[in-house]
Amino acid sequence: MAETSSSPVGLSAPKADAAALLALTVTCGAQFMVVIDDTVVNVALPSIRTDLGFGTAGLAWVVDAYLLLFGGFLVLGGRCADVFGRRRVFVLGLALFSLASLASGLARDSATIVVARGVQGFGAALLSPAALSILVASFEDQRERRRALGVWGGLLGISGTSGVLLGGVITDTIGWRWVFFINVPIGALLGALALTRLPAMRDGGRRSGSLDGLGAGLVTAAVLLLVYTVISTDHRAWGAPWTVGGLAASALLLVLFVLRQRSAPVPVIRLGMLAKREVGLADAITIFAASSMFAVFFFVTLYMQTIHLWSPLRTGLSWAPFGVTLAIFTGICARLMPVLGARVLVTLGLLVASGGQLLLLRTEPSGSYAAELLPALLLCAAGFGLAILPLLVGAVGAVDAVESGAASGVISMAQQVGGAIGLAVLATVASDRLSRQLAAGTDPLAAGVNTFHTAFGAAAALTAAAALVALLLPNTRGKVDLAALQGV
Repeated sequence: MAETSSSPVGLSAPKADAAALLALTVTCGAQFMVVIDDTVVNVALPSIRTDLGFGTAGLAWVVDAYLLLFGGFLVLGGRCADVFGRRRVFVLGLALFSLASLASGLARDSATIVVARGVQGFGAALLSPAALSILVASFEDQRERRRALGVWGGLLGISGTSGVLLGGVITDTIGWRWVFFINVPIGALLGALALTRLPAMRDGGRRSGSLDGLGAGLVTAAVLLLVYTVISTDHRAWGAPWTVGGLAASALLLVLFVLRQRSAPVPVIRLGMLAKREVGLADAITIFAASSMFAVFFFVTLYMQTIHLWSPLRTGLSWAPFGVTLAIFTGICARLMPVLGARVLVTLGLLVASGGQLLLLRTEPSGSYAAELLPALLLCAAGFGLAILPLLVGAVGAVDAVESGAASGVISMAQQVGGAIGLAVLATVASDRLSRQLAAGTDPLAAGVNTFHTAFGAAAALTAAAALVALLLPNTRGKVDLAALQGV
């Protein structure tokens, strides 16, 4: 009799060998840490500011340094996994991430923690695409691969929510430094398992001969400059010369990168891969969806703490239903893909998520969690849960194994860069709205609520825009064995 898995999408042990299941465990565990660090510090920021003497503007760099290096180096990390070996790059990234986590927890001044967070981001940029390409290569059967990607996709959403939850629990109990320290023993265990139990993999035995250093440098510089320029709009106007110049220079670097890829014997990203309709659209939709999803995490968490004056612990616990619902609907999505297809699920999911974000416009300082926030969070979770897996399958599952590292680097970069840019843009819009309201003499509490509503409305618009783009997706129906998904 087949054993039933407890994973979000019901991956059953008899259907995949032990080595593949170990690869699933190790890679998903590592990615769980990486995504948690996108959000885990949010509720700990006030404590970090007090202990390390941050100014208001400088405090943002505890988050932004991680996002900047993570998003900037993802494509390079994915290509390194293809060229130098997935396991080797995975272990290197895991070691850098863990050591930088230790340094962040030990930091005694603001400069140290910002630099350590940047190194964490760089380690994550090596680790994340290597992990996903190991996962894809470990499951040769397309049906098993889709189910494994379903587990991966479900954990992406759960880990984002868990970051807020764990950040609140840890900060309120043993202190903010353990937000970082907790990564060290987990990283050491996963690294030991990867070195001793995972086989060395180089693109299924096929290895590209070299790394296009110039192409990697161009795309990395372009993304770094783009993310840095947008993040800097929190203290610099969009029309300022530095902002306009940074955006123009980033665009120029991207053009040079495209030209280089056309002539490079071994390109960092084969442009033909991105030209595939399913891949290119999945990456584009992910940018829009991540922009709104990151914004919801940030602004709803801030709303809970500044309008309702909740503790970090209560704030974190308030996100638990979101994570559970996201996991459930990711599993439902895996079962619905053969019936409804990718286009229907992504479009439907994003429209539901947009509806949930619109419900946030009903929030009031005197409103209750159960009546106002909870319904909105549940709709957002259900919607994003339906959309994550089809996008991941389209971006990574549609390419050859030899390009899985580059493809996973691109989709991961879309998530991080989209999230960083969306959050920076919405933060700037919200800040401008707050300044205008206060200057007009609006009550500070009312001005704060109006500002959050502006951010929630903008997030809903971004998600709706992603849904419109999703109408262009091919309606791929994955051949998923429903019986196997249920473990029978």
